[in-house]
Amino acid sequence: MKKWTGEIGRPLRVWQRPKLTDDIYLHFSEILKKVKFYAPRFRGKILDIGAGKSPYKKFFVNSEDYVKIDKFDYPGVDIKADIEKGIPIKNNSVDGVVCFQVIEHLIGYKKAVDEIYRVLKNGGKCLLTTNMAVPLHGEPYDYFRFTKYSLREIFKKFRYVEIKENGGAALSIVQLVVWGISDAFPGIIAKPFILLFNLFGKLADKLFYNPVFTLNYSVFAIK
Repeated sequence: MKKWTGEIGRPLRVWQRPKLTDDIYLHFSEILKKVKFYAPRFRGKILDIGAGKSPYKKFFVNSEDYVKIDKFDYPGVDIKADIEKGIPIKNNSVDGVVCFQVIEHLIGYKKAVDEIYRVLKNGGKCLLTTNMAVPLHGEPYDYFRFTKYSLREIFKKFRYVEIKENGGAALSIVQLVVWGISDAFPGIIAKPFILLFNLFGKLADKLFYNPVFTLNYSVFAIK
């Protein structure tokens, strides 16, 4: 198996402006909804941990200093560091931390969250997203899936923790079907079906919302 280099394979447009014809529209549109909702609450110095291409930086308009940290050599990374081994930042020194779709790829995910807590000022905020139900990706470094109960345990040091589903059961199941269609058929054949299923997934989620099964969770926490 080819070693994963940490590369984000999809263009930034898919993260920032997912289209109904994208086979990952339901997944990214729900994450984007949460990013847009929480981003205005962040001010001052913000660390983007596991930043990659920093697809959501543009939404944190109140940031005075947006610092990108990653273990891989992405262009524009400010600090090259492995969060599992520690963040080279002083205790109680940053106003906010964001971490998108990273901890499922970390054996030491608990250490990573403890490091986030350490570097945040009292009253500092964290926004983290991670998987509950998605296919294998970034192989072979794809280790974990999380429930809201495991996330609450991981974030128990924080004085306030808000955990939200990124889409309900109907949307999540339809997204899995869309990925199957995308894998099975050439793009020109798959596109019309992807469009229809994405529309259906959004509608079904509104009509039959059930939080028992979700693609991802967002965690908003205050130290």
